[in-house]
Amino acid sequence: MKIRTLPAVLAVVILGFAGAVIAAKANKPPEPPRPGFEQSDHGREHVDSKKYGGDQPPTSGAHANPVSWGVYDTEVRDDQLIHNMEHGGIYISYQPSLPKEQVEKLKELLSAPFSDPQFQPRKIVLAPRVENKSPIELSSWRRSEALASYDQQKIKDYITRNLGKSPEPLAR
Repeated sequence: MKIRTLPAVLAVVILGFAGAVIAAKANKPPEPPRPGFEQSDHGREHVDSKKYGGDQPPTSGAHANPVSWGVYDTEVRDDQLIHNMEHGGIYISYQPSLPKEQVEKLKELLSAPFSDPQFQPRKIVLAPRVENKSPIELSSWRRSEALASYDQQKIKDYITRNLGKSPEPLAR
């Protein structure tokens, strides 16, 4: 008799657990929209190209090998940065004419030693970009946001909510 009740008890436990998981997901409030604006999908083909002709700054499209994560003092090729974003990273670009104190604030926020010990972002590329239409551009896979000036809270929110939202978020 005990042998027959064990499968029935296991079935009840499994069904109960599955029901609880489904109920929890059904009652979960929807996630608020992520910061930034959705951009067109220009694909994700890997190529040797050095020219990108899509959104400015780019958020998807044919791309070359990625660059190393970090802070750059010189411009980085758009086609390489697309690959970084495909890997779940964030590209923050700024006009070379951005006031020096704002550039320094960006660097302090985004590189070690971090100005905010509670915020230590990873998978970030910061670089100047002559073609920027706005003083600061925040870009991730198929999303972007333009800033007129340094805004620490908007930058932190954009990074926190968009990091890893890409086709290959676990890639380095």
